[in-house]
Amino acid sequence: MERELVIVLDFGGQYNQLIARRVRECNVYCEVHPYTMSLEEIRERNPKGIIFTGGPNSVYGDDSPSCDKAIFEMGIPVLGICYGAQLMNHLLGGTVSTAPVREYGKTEVHFDTSGKMFTNVSETSVCWMSHTDYISQPAPGFEIKATTPVCPVAAAENVEKGLYCVQFHPEVVHTREGKKMLANFLFDVCHCAGDWKMDSFVETSIQALRERIGNGKVLCALSGGVDSSVAAKLLTDAGFSCIGCTMKLYDNEDAGIPKANTCCSLDDVEDARSVAYRLGMPYYVFNLKDKFAECVIDRFVDAYEHGITPNPCIDCNRYLKFDKLFERADIMDCRYIATGHYARIEREGEKYVLKKALDETKDQSYVLYDLTQETLARVKFPLGSLRKTEAREIAAEAGLINARKHDSQDICFVPDGDYAKVIENRTGKTPEPGPFLDLNGNVIGTHRGIIHYTVGQRRGLRMPSDGKIYVVKILPERNAVVVGPNEALFTRACFVPGMHWISGEAPALPFRCSAKTRYRQPEQPCTVYPAGAHGVRLVFDEPLRAITPGQSAVLYDGDTVLGGGIIAREDAAC
Repeated sequence: MERELVIVLDFGGQYNQLIARRVRECNVYCEVHPYTMSLEEIRERNPKGIIFTGGPNSVYGDDSPSCDKAIFEMGIPVLGICYGAQLMNHLLGGTVSTAPVREYGKTEVHFDTSGKMFTNVSETSVCWMSHTDYISQPAPGFEIKATTPVCPVAAAENVEKGLYCVQFHPEVVHTREGKKMLANFLFDVCHCAGDWKMDSFVETSIQALRERIGNGKVLCALSGGVDSSVAAKLLTDAGFSCIGCTMKLYDNEDAGIPKANTCCSLDDVEDARSVAYRLGMPYYVFNLKDKFAECVIDRFVDAYEHGITPNPCIDCNRYLKFDKLFERADIMDCRYIATGHYARIEREGEKYVLKKALDETKDQSYVLYDLTQETLARVKFPLGSLRKTEAREIAAEAGLINARKHDSQDICFVPDGDYAKVIENRTGKTPEPGPFLDLNGNVIGTHRGIIHYTVGQRRGLRMPSDGKIYVVKILPERNAVVVGPNEALFTRACFVPGMHWISGEAPALPFRCSAKTRYRQPEQPCTVYPAGAHGVRLVFDEPLRAITPGQSAVLYDGDTVLGGGIIAREDAAC
C-alpha cells in the first residue's frame, strides 16, 4: 500500500495519539512510534514529515528521552511540540531553562503570520500551554515566530532546514487555530497531497484477505482486546461467515489482578461479546479453566521448582489457543480459525511458511514457532500486514468498544509479577532455603528458595556484596543458586534438545541463521550444529547475556521462522 506518511515520535507525551488523529483528519496517513526509532527505520519508511511529541521531562536531564540530532539533517521536515520543541533547540545549540513563570492553560499568543505554519492565522490567538521549562534562546538559524508575555519563544522556524517548533499544543481543541497550523505544516511545509482515506485503506486490507483466504466458515478467537476484534471485523467485512468465541482460561479477579494488565477478566468477556454483537456474529464462551490449569499453570510451577524459567504464553498457544480452538472449529464445521496475532502465513510451493509481522514492534512470531503445516493450512492472522496504529484506527472507525483499550502486559495468572506467591499458593508448600554459591562453589549466603530466582536476576538477592552480583545459574539438585558478576552471564552457545521445524523436516546441518533466546531480544547471528537425535547446539557469533533454561530459542532466516525449541540447562562444553 503506497501512501504518503507522517511519523509521530513519542517522547512520553499525553497527546501522542491525538496528534496522529489530527494529522489523519487532514487526510494524511500517520503512525506513532517510540522516540527510539532508528534513523535507518525512518529512512526505510520514507515519511513526508516528522512530529516530535511533548513529554514530562526536562530535556537537559541525564535520563531524559532524546534522539540522534542527525535526524535534522535527513531533509525531512520536523515539527517539535512542547518538549519536542525544546529538544530540537537543545540539540541544535539553543538554550532551554526553567521558566520564571510556568504557563498552563489557555494563553494568548502573538504570532508573526509570515511564518509558514501561521499563514492565515490570527495575529493574536488562544493556545494551550503546559510547560515548566522554556526555550530562552533559540538555536542558530531559527527565527522566532510567536511569543507570549512570559515565553520569549512560543514558536520558531528554520525554513532552510525545514525545522519548526511550537511551545504550545496545536493538537488540542483549546488551541483555537491549531488544526489550521498543523494543516499548514502538512501541506505548505511537507507538501502532502492529503489524499489518504481510512475507508480506502480498510478496503485494501479486506480485498487482500479475500484473495488469501478464499471461502469457508471462520471461528474467530476474541480475547476482548483490540487486536482480535479488528481481525474479526476484517473477516466479516470481507464477507466470511464468522463465529466469535472466547476461551475462559482463568478467573483473574479471584487473584485481585487489575483487568487492564491481563487478558482474562470478566470485563474482557463482556467486551468480546459486545464486539461480536456489533459485528453480527454468533458468540460462545468456552470454559477451559481446568485444561489451562493442567497444561499451563502446573507446567509453570513445575518448571520453577526445577530451576528453569518457562514461557507460559508458548504453552498456552500450544495446548489451548490452537489445539482446543481446532477441536471446537471441527465441531462447528468451521474451515478456519482466526486470531489477532501479529504474524504472517504464506504459501511457498507445497509448504506453508510462518513469517514475521510487517510491524516488527508488535511481531509475535517468536511465540508461534510450534505451529505445524496442518495448523498453518487452517489458521489465519489478518493483522500480519498491519501496524498496531492501523488496527486501533480501524477499531475506532468501526466504533468498537475496545478501540483504545490498553494491551495486556502481564501473565494472566501471576498477580503483580509475584511468581513465587503463585507457586506457593498452587503447591501449598513454602520453598526450602538453600545456599548462595560464588563461581568457585563457596557458600556466601542463604537464599529463600530457588523459585524466587531466574538467570540474570539482580533484585531481591538480599545479600551483601562489594559490587553488583547476578544470578548466574540455578542448581536444583543441590537447592543452590550460583551468583557472580555481570560478565559471568555471557555465553556463546546453548543446547536445544528437541527442535520443532515448521516445514516438518529438519534442514541439513550445520547451517547459518539468526536466533532469539528471549521474546524481546533482537535476533543474533549463529551457526546451528546437530546435537543428539533431535537436538541442536546454537553457537552465536558474539556472546549473549543470560541465556536461560526454559526459555525458547527461535530460529529465523530473514523474516521466515524456521522453528524453535526449549533451551536446556547448559553444560560445561559451552
